[in-house]
Amino acid sequence: MENVDLYNILCPYKYDDFLHDHPLISYNKDDFIFLPDDRAQEIYLIADGKVKIGYYDDQGNEFVKAYLHRGELLGELSYLGQTKHKDFAQCTQNGTQICKMSAEKARKLARDYVPFAIEIHRRIADNVQRLERKLEILFFKDARRRLLELLKDLFAMYPPDDQCPWVEHRLTQQEMASLIGSSRKTVSLLLNELEREDLIELNPGKFKAHPAFFKAAALTPTS
Repeated sequence: MENVDLYNILCPYKYDDFLHDHPLISYNKDDFIFLPDDRAQEIYLIADGKVKIGYYDDQGNEFVKAYLHRGELLGELSYLGQTKHKDFAQCTQNGTQICKMSAEKARKLARDYVPFAIEIHRRIADNVQRLERKLEILFFKDARRRLLELLKDLFAMYPPDDQCPWVEHRLTQQEMASLIGSSRKTVSLLLNELEREDLIELNPGKFKAHPAFFKAAALTPTS
């Protein structure tokens, strides 16, 4: 756990106390961590695995907001005073491990330990920005453009470096389709099209951006 930012900012005695009082909880694929209208009184950190965040409309249709991975928070709005969950959180991998803390204890820790307060507020702001960005992407009517915008965001979220030129996003094609409001078949066809155009190079759960990608996505590569 030492490479997870949220724990890096906790001093050792607080981390030991936290893990002793709140052991990791394992979930199987399709298990729900919480559902809409469940009481919101805890924040959760993903220690391993993947979690889908979404909601259901009045007709029961599912809409996916985000897929969260190791080191990311969910249920964090309870920290700000939300009393009921509006979304659901569902595990998409067997062996997903979750560590949780009561919102009340998190607020006390934030009062006692400023770096924790700074980090949790940064995480909440990042999640809000991610949701706003997803809404922007859905405004594009063309599925190709929506996919390019998603790849652009993934490049920014998981930037490659000299040691590893791949963007390791760990999303399946079905998950990418859910995020852009399209079908898996369409995403598969479009990804293959982008690869034939030499914009990207594909591998399961990751891609490598070629120079032409940055022009197509109007994205400046990182130095």
